[in-house]
Formats: sequence, C-alpha cells, structure tokens
Amino acid sequence: MKRFEYDILFCKVKKQKDYEEMRRTLNERGAEGWEVISAEAGDYGYTAFLKREAVDRPEEAVT
Repeated sequence: MKRFEYDILFCKVKKQKDYEEMRRTLNERGAEGWEVISAEAGDYGYTAFLKREAVDRPEEAVT
C-alpha cells in the first residue's frame, strides 16, 4: 500500500514580485516530488497543502 507524507507551505504575498518567489518555491518543491493538493488564499498570502509518496529511507548508522 502506498504511504504519503504531507507538508504545509505558507507564501506571504504583498507585491507582484512575491508571486515569482512563490512560483520558484513551488517549483523547487515539485522537483523534490511534492505536489499541491489544495491551496487557500488568506489576508496575508497563500497556504498550500502538499503531499508526496513516502520513500522508505535506510536508518542512519549510529556510531
């Protein structure tokens, strides 16, 4: 069965240039495998809810 992990990203948007920063951040997260599943506009910006398939990571060796 697939497992997912979730994250929440807040982007403060007050000026047009802030949209470019938001786009850059979302593209970076997309390159990491995250996808936006929902977004909400608020008084001070946007909140995006992200998910990606969880990858089993080997446990770090303890020395």
